[in-house]
This record gives sequence, C-alpha cells and structure tokens, in this order.
Amino acid sequence: MLAVERRNSIEKLITEHGSVLVVELAKKFDVTTETIRGDLEKLERQGVLVRTYGGATLALGVESDIVTEREIVNFEGKQKIGSRAAMMIRDGETIFLDASTSALHLARNLKTKRGITVITNAEKIVTELSDCPDINVICVGGKLNPKNMSFVGRVTEKTIRDNYYANRCFFSCRGVTVARGLVDASEEEAEIKKAMIDMSESVIFLCDHRKLGRLGIPQISDLSTVHTMITDVELNDEWKSIIDKNEIRLVTA
Repeated sequence: MLAVERRNSIEKLITEHGSVLVVELAKKFDVTTETIRGDLEKLERQGVLVRTYGGATLALGVESDIVTEREIVNFEGKQKIGSRAAMMIRDGETIFLDASTSALHLARNLKTKRGITVITNAEKIVTELSDCPDINVICVGGKLNPKNMSFVGRVTEKTIRDNYYANRCFFSCRGVTVARGLVDASEEEAEIKKAMIDMSESVIFLCDHRKLGRLGIPQISDLSTVHTMITDVELNDEWKSIIDKNEIRLVTA
C-alpha cells in the first residue's frame, strides 16, 4: 500500500470512529509505529486530526463523508451558491454535476429549466430530478460509494471520457489552497471530478467559505482550470488577488 493510500485509510477510520491508536494502526497496516506517527503528523498539518498521547482524535470541524451529514454543514451558504449557480444555466444546455452537496443544492434549483441534460455520478441528484419531465438525466454508473451515494471507479471515469461532453461542469471539493489548488478527500472522487472538468467547455467551482485554505490529500487540479468560482462570502483581498491572477470570474452569492 502506498503512503498516500494508507493516510487516506487512516483519515476514513478517524472520521468514522473519532479517534485512532498508533499501535492498532501499525498492526492494521503492517508498518512500524514510527511510520504511523509520521502519517499522523502529516494529517495533523492538513487539519484532519489532532495528535494525542498514543494516537489521535478528529480535528474540530472536520465533517464526515456521509452525504446526509455533509448536507447540514453550512446549509444556508450552499443553498445560496446552488441558487446562484442555477441562474447561469440556459435551457438546452448539457451540464456535469458531481456528487458534492453543493451540486445537490444546485440540482434542487433546476426543476423549472427546460431541455437541459444533467450528467452525474450522484444517486441523490438522480433521485432529486427523477420527476422532472423536461430534464434529461444521465447517471454514469460504476461502483457505488455507499458513504457518498456516488458512483466511482475506472468504469465511471471511462464512461464520462468516452461518451460525454458538457457545456458546463459544476463541482465542489474538500478544499482549495494557493499551493496545491483544488484538493479532495478521496482519490476515486477526485478522478471523477477531473474527468468532468476535462470534458467540459466551462468549469464552475462551487466554493462555500469552509473550503478556503482547507487541505486534502489527492489533488484535483490547480486553480487555472477553473473559469468561474461561486462563493457565499465576500473574499478578502489576498484571495481576490489569487482569483484575479488565475483569471477566474468571481461570483458572490
């Protein structure tokens, strides 16, 4: 197992259980306790956890990957972003929506649109739009991630790249930083977002304020791939300068 895969697994364990022990992790992954301490140190720098004597606990404010729990985090901000993003979509367009809760909020604002095609890997978005006769919904299928209720894996990625091209891609992710750009919490989810971005004319990042400066393990892309960024707060001058430098259109919901 690669170090990045091991740290991904550790992050999932601590998110599920709230705490981990160094000795137990070393045994589980068949590595030394020194290796595990190094992993925990890196995850602590990323804001995932707080190291304790003999282990680590979940950092305050780190939410679960379970979609029903993530939906309540900054609900109002995501609702505003979803409503504003929907205004950008014209009748007849084809769009990608990822499995983020921000994209789900966007889907809830699409029901009056006519003749649009929504391509998604999110089971919840498929369900949300299933009763809209004027919207063509395409689910890309693949391996089900039960925590996120999304379809991921090589089949999903290949289906997107080989069969679809969209006017716009709307997505969110774990966080965004100046140094690493767009980052996520899962390698599999990150690969699907990359495919959607690559197969779109325009890329719109749904960025609620909790994403700013937040680190993750897999990188999706740098900021230069984003054409428009929709936020729920007024950004400070430093972030505005970064957005400006990358020639990104900034929209505040």
